[in-house]
Amino acid sequence: MTGSEFDAVIIGAGTAGLSAGAILEKSGLSYIILDKKKEIGVPVRSTGAVSIDWVRRIGMPTDQSIVSAEINSMSFRTDTGNKISLSYDRTVGIVYDFTKYEKFLAQKMAGKLNTRLETRVLSVKGNQIETESGTITGKKVIFAAGPQSSFGKKLQKNEVLVAYEEIRKAEPRKDYQMVLWFSDKAPGGYFWDFAESMDTRKVGVCYYPVTGRQPKDVLHEFDESFPEIRGECISTMAHQIPLGSPAEKVVAGDYLYTGDMVNAVLNTTAGGLQGAFWTGKAAGEAVVKGDAGLYQIKWDSEIRPWLMKHHNLHRRMHRKGVKSISRLMTLAKFMPMSVKKKVFGGL
Repeated sequence: MTGSEFDAVIIGAGTAGLSAGAILEKSGLSYIILDKKKEIGVPVRSTGAVSIDWVRRIGMPTDQSIVSAEINSMSFRTDTGNKISLSYDRTVGIVYDFTKYEKFLAQKMAGKLNTRLETRVLSVKGNQIETESGTITGKKVIFAAGPQSSFGKKLQKNEVLVAYEEIRKAEPRKDYQMVLWFSDKAPGGYFWDFAESMDTRKVGVCYYPVTGRQPKDVLHEFDESFPEIRGECISTMAHQIPLGSPAEKVVAGDYLYTGDMVNAVLNTTAGGLQGAFWTGKAAGEAVVKGDAGLYQIKWDSEIRPWLMKHHNLHRRMHRKGVKSISRLMTLAKFMPMSVKKKVFGGL
């Protein structure tokens, strides 16, 4: 690989890197996506739940082969008894099979992408990318390496949630396909129960790790109060979610930063797939047009304002823990049903 030169080198083969690669694949520019992992979509780094409005708005795939469940009813609750429950006559959310979803991005959305796995990037100096197998050159470098990358800002404890999920053998709920519980046992986050298949459900928790307790223990303690979510564990998922303010700068010369590396996360739901896909797509489009600064303009005018709304709402929601959330839920009960459905369905 020594001596290879590309119009763009993408570091990271997750959602952000793959969506950037799809744009470059369609354009005909030369590019390569590098990642140290062995397989696309593994390990799992997301619950896979996304709002259908945002999926359609930013062009995320909706192929039925990668969707494990559709959401048309949901309930937002506190473990102290407050709740808002909504049912729709349409699909308002989908749950991706995360591994199938990322494989689809890599192989089918724009054709097979030029990925090189099991390749560790050692350093990036100027336009030179040093890997274990040699040096390559990228006229532009798109960083999509995730929240724990050495090429990004180091996360502080008050800027990151830990997430843990178990896929459990359980029949579909008879009431709602998605339930979120806000609790002081999960500060800054929530517990969830998502539809996954006809005989499995996704049950998990994300929260600020202020107590030092293991996420698995936190979730299993919650089980004691809500036996409805119990079931035999088939598989698990754990990862970190950056939950600070979205970055102000996403472009530095020939470098474009995307996804979790710039906190492109919906802080209200701790969802990162939409932000990762959108930033990767926008970065790829800027490279195709030959002006990295266009990505910064897109970030400033559209992406960051959207993220900031969620960031500020999250701060208000969790200012005094579950008391603040209960107060917001009480106020929301006085909204017209059409407004409530629009607000909560679009998260």
